[in-house]
Amino acid sequence: MQGQSLRGLVESLGAEGFYQKVCGLLNERKISVDDFSYYELADACGVLPDLRRLNEMASPVSSPLHVLRESSPGVSTNLFQVVTGELIGRKVIEGYEDDSGFIGDKLVSVMPSRFRNQKIAGFKALAGPTEVSEGHPYEESTFEEKYVTSEESKQGRILTINEELIAFDQTGEINRRAMALGFYLRQERERTIVRGVTDADAASSKFVYRPNGAGQALYKTDGSNRNWVGSGNTTSTAFNSAVPLADWTDVDTVLQYRATQVTDDRIDGTARPMVMPVKHMLVPEALRGTAMSVANSTQVTVTSGDNETTFANPIHGLAEVLSSPFIDEQGGQAVNDWYLGDFARQFVWTEIWPVQTFLQRADSESAFDRDVVLRVKVRYYGGVSAVDTSFVTKVDGA
Repeated sequence: MQGQSLRGLVESLGAEGFYQKVCGLLNERKISVDDFSYYELADACGVLPDLRRLNEMASPVSSPLHVLRESSPGVSTNLFQVVTGELIGRKVIEGYEDDSGFIGDKLVSVMPSRFRNQKIAGFKALAGPTEVSEGHPYEESTFEEKYVTSEESKQGRILTINEELIAFDQTGEINRRAMALGFYLRQERERTIVRGVTDADAASSKFVYRPNGAGQALYKTDGSNRNWVGSGNTTSTAFNSAVPLADWTDVDTVLQYRATQVTDDRIDGTARPMVMPVKHMLVPEALRGTAMSVANSTQVTVTSGDNETTFANPIHGLAEVLSSPFIDEQGGQAVNDWYLGDFARQFVWTEIWPVQTFLQRADSESAFDRDVVLRVKVRYYGGVSAVDTSFVTKVDGA
C-alpha cells in the first residue's frame, strides 16, 4: 500500500477505523502483510523518524533522542505500534505455520487443555463379554481406573524492532526476522515431540510416560511394556535380538511380535491380542533411504544360489515413512533404532496455550535505552505425553 493512500485512510477513518480496515482487508486476503511498507506506515501515522536526528545520534557528543514518536494530533498515539504489531504478529504466525518437513503433527493427537499436569484417564477391562443364554441375565462387569499425567512447558522468544529498521525502510528484513521467529518456535515444538515419542530424555529422568503420576521409561529393554524388540528382552525371549532395518522381512518380524506378544491388560482371564494397524514407520535420517525403499518398493527380489525370484513386496504401502534429524542428534544407538506403529493413538500433545503473539509498545524502558520501536513476544504452552505403551514398538537396530 502506498504512503499517500495510507495517509488518506488514516485521516478519513481515524485510528480505530484504520486499524479495523487493515485487519479486515488482511482477513479477507485482499491484501497481505508484504503489501505494507513500515516506513510508509510510519509516515502515514505521523511518526516517521527524522533521519537528520538519527545521524546526529551517531555523534559522540550528542545526547540520545527518542526520534520515533507520535506527532500527528489527529492520530491515536499508539496507532503505528498497534498496526505494526498486528502485521509483524501475522508474519510470526506465518512462519510458525510453515510445516514443510515437519512430522510432529503426525505423531501426536492434539488435545486442548485448560490445566497443566492433568490426569488423562483410561480403564482396565476386568471382565470381558460372556455368552448369554436365552432368557438368562447378563453378567455384571466392572472396570478398574487407570490414568497417566501430562507435563507441559512454556516456550517463547521476543523480537525487538529498532528505529533504524523503520527509518531506513527495511520492511523485508523486519518480516524475515518475524517469520524466522515463528519458524524456530515451531521447530522447538517439533523437537519436543520427536524427542518425546522416542523417549530420548528418560535417562535424565524427563519421562514422557507417567502412569498413575509416576514417571518411568516408555521402552523398557526387558520387554515388560510390550513395545521393545531387541537385546535384553526377557519378557518375549523369541524377540531378544537386534533387528537392523534392511528389507521387508525385518518389518515382518516386528509385525509378528506385535501380533503375538502385545496383548490387552485385562485381569479376569487370559490377555488377548490387540488390533493395532501400523500407520507410520519412524526412523532417523540415517535410515530414511533404506526405510523408503523397504516400505515403498513394489517388488522384492530374492537370490538363492543361482536362482533369482521376484515377487510383490508384502509390506508395500503398509506404513508411511517419517524421519527426523532430531533422532540423529541423539547419537549413539539412536541412529540405528527404528519405530513402528500408530503414534497418534499413543501420544498426545496437551495444548494449554496455542501459539500467541503479544506487543510491547514504545513506552517501555527499552525504548529509551536502545531506541526500540516495539517488541513482539511469541509463545506456546504445551507438552507431549504417552497415554499407553502398546501402539508403538521400538526396534533395536544394531
